[in-house]
Amino acid sequence: MSDNIISLEKPTIESIYKQTFKTMLAQIVVCIANTVIFLIACAFLGITIIGILAIPAVIGGYTESMIRTARGNKVGIGDFFKVGFNKFGKLLGAGILFLLGVGIGLVCFIIPGIYLMVRWFFVIYLIVDKDLGVSEAFQKSGEMVSNIFWEVLAVFIINAVIQSIGCTIAVGAILTTPFIILVSAHYYLGLSQEETVQPTPEEQEDANNAPE
Repeated sequence: MSDNIISLEKPTIESIYKQTFKTMLAQIVVCIANTVIFLIACAFLGITIIGILAIPAVIGGYTESMIRTARGNKVGIGDFFKVGFNKFGKLLGAGILFLLGVGIGLVCFIIPGIYLMVRWFFVIYLIVDKDLGVSEAFQKSGEMVSNIFWEVLAVFIINAVIQSIGCTIAVGAILTTPFIILVSAHYYLGLSQEETVQPTPEEQEDANNAPE
């Protein structure tokens, strides 16, 4: 196995965050550029009701670009919109169900809502990466989490703390947002028993120079 290939067949919290840090450093320009575009797009879409309905597609596309980043595949600046809107219906449906389920759960003594957030942790990843249907994605995510619930909860809490810190610092979210999504992407790939690839500088340069 090449030195730049890191297997996460049995991911640990430590290995996930270490690999995410390496990936973030290697792809810092694209990660930050796409995050700025992503955050601006969500802010503008949030102004109108019609725009709000498009936000799940933007989130899904951005998430898929981070999965590609974790795999070591080429990611272009702003290329995530097409992927998200190609799965607009599924992502909108999943987003509505997620918000309803978690919202009702949070109202019911908070704990049920947190439980559902953890159980449905990988729903978006499964839709944009595996092209699963809405019900299949919710079911598969539950299966992935079922035996490691407390570990996923720990990752969820750590990511929430990191993002909270980022949001309290000027432009901090530009760094923390791609980081926590990459953490989840590496975790998802590890649980899917895939290898995440850290490209060499030469491979990355070739990928960036490749024709579209």
